[in-house]
Amino acid sequence: MIVAVPSPSSRLYGPVADIVGSRFAGLDEAHPRSLWHRSGADSLIQCRGFDIPELVASGAVDIGITGYDVCVEWCLTTGEALTIRALPPARTSFVTYCTVAGRKPRTIYTEYPAITQAWMASCANLRPMRIVRLHGAAEGLIRADDNGAGVLLVTSGQTLAANGLDVEVPLLATDVCVVTRTASLSEVTLIDLRALPVLPLPSFCEATGGASGEPSPRQTRRRAASMTRESSGGPLRGA
Repeated sequence: MIVAVPSPSSRLYGPVADIVGSRFAGLDEAHPRSLWHRSGADSLIQCRGFDIPELVASGAVDIGITGYDVCVEWCLTTGEALTIRALPPARTSFVTYCTVAGRKPRTIYTEYPAITQAWMASCANLRPMRIVRLHGAAEGLIRADDNGAGVLLVTSGQTLAANGLDVEVPLLATDVCVVTRTASLSEVTLIDLRALPVLPLPSFCEATGGASGEPSPRQTRRRAASMTRESSGGPLRGA
């Protein structure tokens, strides 16, 4: 069994280490620089949390432990379904829309463009806004841009308050979760998956097709283009 977990630089490392530490003892002490560990027939790799759903979907690892927000963003971006299961609460945070009170923003800065787009599409009275993807803290940029807002991950809210931003709309709550390609695994895992509740995607994501496993618009366009090429005798990708 190969398990992927966030690396020590991640905000989720502490809670995840508590979960897998009993099986992979001495992660920090015995291997201070290693991102790969073995215990019996099981292997553990530490990597970027945002990469874990991709590793699970590709079959490179059997199960992944990462944030629910990360899994939702990946499923919406790719239009592919993964099975997400809740673990006991460890570090609950919230993905929220935030800005300066009284503003009429025209730009949203975010690490979650797919979640942001799905939420905007579900809001009938929300004005259209440009979405700019960032990797990392954006509170200072949002404060400096008189037309800026953000969809950010908030834990304590202290950084928002220090930059004069207000949390207006919590989009979803997030915590550590287990993600797999299918609803069940034939092998015995480090975690009893049967005892963990399956998490759906947030309700505002249903319009995107991600919650029901329907193809995303991008996938539909690709399939339509492939069928057109095939019917015209043109080459197909991968042929």
